[in-house]
Amino acid sequence: IVTYDFGNGLSVTVGEMLSYLGFEAYDPINMYQYSTAYESIGGIYDGYATGASVDYGTEMFSVGIWSSLVESQDFEFALAYTGMENLTVKAIIADYGTNSTGPYKGKSTYWASYQLDKLLVAAEVAQAEAANSTSLELDGWLIMGNYAVTDAIGVTLRYSESEASVGGVTGYEDSKITISPSYVFNDNFSGLIEYSTFDTDVGVEPEDYVAAEVIFTF
Repeated sequence: IVTYDFGNGLSVTVGEMLSYLGFEAYDPINMYQYSTAYESIGGIYDGYATGASVDYGTEMFSVGIWSSLVESQDFEFALAYTGMENLTVKAIIADYGTNSTGPYKGKSTYWASYQLDKLLVAAEVAQAEAANSTSLELDGWLIMGNYAVTDAIGVTLRYSESEASVGGVTGYEDSKITISPSYVFNDNFSGLIEYSTFDTDVGVEPEDYVAAEVIFTF
């Protein structure tokens, strides 16, 4: 990735870039827990793609436009409001064009987070539409809270729902509850444990998910 900062809030970036989409990060090491909220249906968050972006930000707002250097019709638009202390609100819309070779013609995520002393709360709604003639649509939403019990100990609680529908008729629906305590051992070493329970409406028994993660930074 190559970025040139003009020094007045404006920057240009070119390279294998991470998508604007989503409150949760694409990489587990940058999340408050290990798993994603919409893991059951997938497809809403994007990973990395080769492209170029122009970003401009002030203390009040920021705006970004990304264009793919591989698919000529793929664009992402991001708008963020940061004019109130501790509050962030973002709207991200991805337009992949009707002739894109990808599986989706459009995606969107809208989220807000607020830091209240030791508590971070956030909420998001997300959507993806298939590019083919099936009229497949993926929808999801989440609410989460992360509380810093001490300087070293934190805990995250998240609830999310997602569904897949075709032509407006819901074909699949699920919910997920996640709790994830974390611990910071020192400036370079931290870890977390996650427990999630997952329920669907297609006759499958609820599933439990357990993960452990350690992160070393340098």
